[in-house]
Amino acid sequence: MREKAIVVKNLRKRFGSKVVHDGVSFTVYDGEIFVIMGPSGTGKSVLLKQIARLIEPDEGEIYVYGVDILSLKETELERYREILTYVFQSGSLFDSYPVWYNVAFYLIEKKGVKEKVAREKASYYLSLLGLSGTEDLYPSELSGGMRKRVAVARALCMNPRCILFDEPTSGLDPVMTAVFDRLIIRLRNEFKKTCVVVSHDVNSAFRIADRIAILFKGKIVEVGTPEEIKRSENPVVKQFINGEPEGPITELLEQEDG
Repeated sequence: MREKAIVVKNLRKRFGSKVVHDGVSFTVYDGEIFVIMGPSGTGKSVLLKQIARLIEPDEGEIYVYGVDILSLKETELERYREILTYVFQSGSLFDSYPVWYNVAFYLIEKKGVKEKVAREKASYYLSLLGLSGTEDLYPSELSGGMRKRVAVARALCMNPRCILFDEPTSGLDPVMTAVFDRLIIRLRNEFKKTCVVVSHDVNSAFRIADRIAILFKGKIVEVGTPEEIKRSENPVVKQFINGEPEGPITELLEQEDG
């Protein structure tokens, strides 16, 4: 029986009068690439940040490898962040530090690892991601795709079981998107990482996902393999993956505008 990596039960979140999540539930299994998709403004990134304990839900339960993460105290969160790490859309690198220090930041600042040892580890993970020779560069000297890979190297340096990706291919050209897709697949196959990816890129999702969840109006309306999602008769799913101008997504947007 496959181990459950993440279990989300009946998650609810609102900001003021706006309901973002209205009973979100799903399960991610260990070692799979699970992609969360849906129209803009449906709270995909907010959902990911709740799993990472960067935002607190109003109601619901979140279990990560059997741990009730919403019950963790502030002092226990550091250990949790070694099990599950979050890769921000922008990479969120420290501009004032060179690349190697960005990658080794957690080891040095939180674990007390000596800089020489930490730099060796950083260089190792950078080399795995095709970034050898960038150690002494600064983030401003890198392309967008390279910065995203540095952020992944930083996550790997913490040796987590699960990595959360928020729109990892946003702003990348089609070639770099394909390169990053291969990287995520490699993280699953070679490094045995569970990957949860928030994405708006249908083609990318179909390339990398073991399963896809579609988020709409505060709920998960469908979960399935890429082939199952392609065959779905759900009107929301069909409109989203086919990019059709008419349908329930457009109707909801028109209601909100009105």
